[in-house]
Amino acid sequence: MFAEGGKGMTQRDEMRTKHIFMHHTVGDTSTQVFDLHCHSLYEVVYFEDGDVVYLIEGKEYRPKPYSVLLIGPNVFHGVKIMSTMPYKRYVLHFSDELIPESIRRELLSFYGANSGKIYYENIGNFGLRDGYESVFACRSMPEDMREMAVSVTVQNLLTKLLFMSKTVDNTAPKGNVNTAVADMIIYLNENICSPISLDFLAKKFYISKHHLNKVFRKATGTTVGKYINYKRITQAQQLINKGYSASRAAMESGFGDYSSFYRAYTKLLGHVPSEDKSVID
Repeated sequence: MFAEGGKGMTQRDEMRTKHIFMHHTVGDTSTQVFDLHCHSLYEVVYFEDGDVVYLIEGKEYRPKPYSVLLIGPNVFHGVKIMSTMPYKRYVLHFSDELIPESIRRELLSFYGANSGKIYYENIGNFGLRDGYESVFACRSMPEDMREMAVSVTVQNLLTKLLFMSKTVDNTAPKGNVNTAVADMIIYLNENICSPISLDFLAKKFYISKHHLNKVFRKATGTTVGKYINYKRITQAQQLINKGYSASRAAMESGFGDYSSFYRAYTKLLGHVPSEDKSVID
């Protein structure tokens, strides 16, 4: 598939099932800002080439060819395309519902919360490209076999990643994050469902509200309020997809009343909570 936008051209091959969304994309359009977002799915980015910067929870990564980024659910991230050099990547989004419960914890263990081990370089010899192509090959199978085949091939890809994470040292992000912001991000992620206000954070981290939002936005690309809202909404979406009622998901994700949750959910995701019973929309 080719899509033309502005002066650039994008070539995109994609696949979507109940539990995954995957694409192989080559584009040559630069961007001026980070396309920041947060979602309820696991994500694996296999970077082949390009001149880009990823911003993930306030930390910058400039991937090299044949590197991988592992982005867990509810992780705030985005990418800025720095030039018209072709940006080539495979990207897999998947729900953990795809993985049998008996092996889920072990197979996804390299997505450790706050571990910081999310970027690995020089991993071209681990067969990740072949792993992605094997998932694409499932499209040719009969419909009654396709979901099972996708599950098996994605598990195979994740097994390669698990082996990689135990074999290769991760690469640290470029540059240093403001210490106060780094501590604040950790605190917010550990307490995202608790009542949080700018006044409280300013007092806790010994910083004025104005300066707090200024340094937080510089590091993450968004304000504290929007960051918290994104996190809570994507957590609620994850719970709804697991069978929770919308009202219970709202309460357990830190919203004080359902009406404010409903408005925020609809504004951010573009649809009402009741539409989120399927895993991949």
